[in-house]
Amino acid sequence: MSDEKPPAKAGRTKPKERPKRRPKAKPGAEGAPAASGRKLVFIADDDQGLLKLYGRVAKKAGCRVALAKDGIGAARLLKKARPDLILLDNKMPRMDGFELLELLNRYKAASKIPVVFLTDRDDPVELDRALRLGVADYLVKPVSPKQLFNKVRAILK
Repeated sequence: MSDEKPPAKAGRTKPKERPKRRPKAKPGAEGAPAASGRKLVFIADDDQGLLKLYGRVAKKAGCRVALAKDGIGAARLLKKARPDLILLDNKMPRMDGFELLELLNRYKAASKIPVVFLTDRDDPVELDRALRLGVADYLVKPVSPKQLFNKVRAILK
């Protein structure tokens, strides 16, 4: 056997060039057109089942959806796009709902985004704190899909 390489194909001096593609704009990203004018809802919850359920409800309400499993994920989403509504769980790892609300309030544009606070505690102290931080509404879990659907539609009309 010979260690020689097979001869190169004749007539082909450089690799075939592919047509250049324009990068696609992410829906909702600044400078990108909104996908068919639908509202954008961010949802932050560490419970994957609830996250998916809330996402389905918001989509049924005619919204685009971006999901985050904690407050830090939601903060990262905020760097990419400005939502029309945030559905925010209180108890999450790494950054809870109150910490994200405090972060939102540091920025004028972000502080104007309506937030529906979702919590498993019917606690007047937490309710008062959430209202002082500017939430649009405070819902105690379990929240029915119909109740959430109606709340999303009412806030976004």
